[in-house]
Amino acid sequence: MNSFLDFKLKDKTLKALENINFMAPTNIQNMVLPTALAGKNFACKGQTGSGKTHCFIIPIAEKIDENQKKLQSIILVPTRELAMQIDKRFQEFFKDFDVKITCLIGGIDTLKEKLKMSSTPQILIGTPEKITQIAIDSGLVNLSTVNSLVIDEADMTLEMGFLNEVDRIALLCKKAQIMIFSATIPAGIKHFIKKYFKVPLTISDSNDNNNENIEHILYPVRGRNTNEILLEILKEINPYVCLIFANRKEKVNDIYKLLLDNGYECGIIHGDLQSRERKANIKRALNGQYKYIVCSDIAARGIDIEGVSHVISMDLPKNNLEFYTHRAGRAGRLNMIGQCITLFDKSDKETLKKLEKQGIVFKVMELKKHEWVELKDFNARAKRKNTSSNASDLQKEISKTVRMNKSNKVKPNHKKKLKEKVAKVKQKYHRAIIQNDIKKRIKERAIKKNKGEIS
Repeated sequence: MNSFLDFKLKDKTLKALENINFMAPTNIQNMVLPTALAGKNFACKGQTGSGKTHCFIIPIAEKIDENQKKLQSIILVPTRELAMQIDKRFQEFFKDFDVKITCLIGGIDTLKEKLKMSSTPQILIGTPEKITQIAIDSGLVNLSTVNSLVIDEADMTLEMGFLNEVDRIALLCKKAQIMIFSATIPAGIKHFIKKYFKVPLTISDSNDNNNENIEHILYPVRGRNTNEILLEILKEINPYVCLIFANRKEKVNDIYKLLLDNGYECGIIHGDLQSRERKANIKRALNGQYKYIVCSDIAARGIDIEGVSHVISMDLPKNNLEFYTHRAGRAGRLNMIGQCITLFDKSDKETLKKLEKQGIVFKVMELKKHEWVELKDFNARAKRKNTSSNASDLQKEISKTVRMNKSNKVKPNHKKKLKEKVAKVKQKYHRAIIQNDIKKRIKERAIKKNKGEIS
């Protein structure tokens, strides 16, 4: 659908969309909204940055009863960063609604959080642990009135060990429509779906890894100091906002200090910061006060910072390849152009091959005399070897066919017949390659399905 009008939304919802400059639905919104607005339970597989937050904001807005001062919607998220981000989106959207929205997150005095609940909110946003503690264990709210339960970044919620809390909340929200949003659908989420969905329904965004607005650049390290390479890159790019990722918190701290020492005004976000400092840094980042932000992967899943033009990965997230997609997905939003630059060395080749199989196309580039120069494919030698080997096998088959059809006496149409036989050899050979490739893909898909990586 080309317009939100096609969904037959209420005037107030359409006005809220207009206020936030949403002109047309994204791909994932077109896929999800018909099911969400029909009140059906579903799980949606899609990446951060695809527009999925408004896939649950819009149906909640359509269903909300402003006259009923009781809890009607709960949004569960794995991290306080994401809770703050979603709270901001809800506050913006419901600006002209007579609706109380409360956000419960860790790191805030329990008494203050209980005071927030002194009058019942209609929409409650927070981490499963905090909502269980404040809303359920303290008996401050009745969950039986909830008609919409959203579980956002469900795979991360599972990884962080919150499934028991989510289960407790879902059991008490007996009449609620359940909407699950996740980058992947692992086995734990499948069990949850089977338990609460009468008819399991999973919607997948086919554009998951193929954001054409993002250019993926690999920068070879070649034994050089990665900090020196980073400073070289920062001198040559002119970002609107640049996110710099590292796997370890210690490395995040080191890079942050490096940038400060070199005169860059920057922010830092990772899990070990004091709650107050972390919250302040996130707020400044969301308000556009930092041009450079150094962060751990928690920020890739928890924060939607507007205007990110560049993402730099100081290392590849080898333990969880999904994090690469989440990092890259911070750029190239709302049809803007983004650039994802990743430092790599020889030990990263297998990881990069796996990412290529997911549909990511890399360019290998480096800076030479302040100019970006494109280099050979990181896997060029192996690809040449494969091509050479395949060509060699085919040539052997052709030579064998020529030898078998060789005769001292030249028969009529001999050359034509030999040419036809050689063509058949080539056709049979190419067909075998395609069939082997299909078998390989089927086998890989079966392995992923058994591991619960795909639905």
